[in-house]
Amino acid sequence: MKLSTVLYTLGFASIVMSAINFIEGKKIPEGERKDDKQHDGNFIGHWAPTFFILAKVVEDREHRTEA
Repeated sequence: MKLSTVLYTLGFASIVMSAINFIEGKKIPEGERKDDKQHDGNFIGHWAPTFFILAKVVEDREHRTEA
């Protein structure tokens, strides 16, 4: 499996994990744990652009070495 594929997969997985954490935080009654879950969801959601950028860079390098 190519590294770019792994990085793209991690990007999409971080979006899904972010949404799950945020939604779980919404379901929790008011309190400290609710805010923690929502903040975790936001934090994880910020990983996706980094994974996508890294995947694109690696993908470009993979194409350059193939040609």
